[in-house]
Amino acid sequence: RKPAMTIPTTPDFIRLLGSEDTGSTSCFFDAAAPTTADVVASLGHEPNGYFWEGVVRRLVEKGELDEPDTDPGMFYAYGPRPAMERLAHALTPYLTDPRAITALVVEADAEDFDFDD
Repeated sequence: RKPAMTIPTTPDFIRLLGSEDTGSTSCFFDAAAPTTADVVASLGHEPNGYFWEGVVRRLVEKGELDEPDTDPGMFYAYGPRPAMERLAHALTPYLTDPRAITALVVEADAEDFDFDD
């Protein structure tokens, strides 16, 4: 038997909000709220909505997520609820674990990936 995979709990600052009008769900958070914001800054990036949108683009590029529609003014993505739940779970390690965001940024920077921050 394979050991059960532990899925990190989505941080309280990530919000999922459904819209009855559009049938779409939004995933959003204040770009400065993640506990890894200081780590992002120490790596030479601005922990703003554009940076977090860059993290999502990087995860899409790596095949870990389907590309959502986003608005990087804060961090805001929208789409079907299951996709937004996957997005929230996929972002959680990068928003809460300094080692995870460091590894992602160092690898992306080495490949000249532009976080557009």
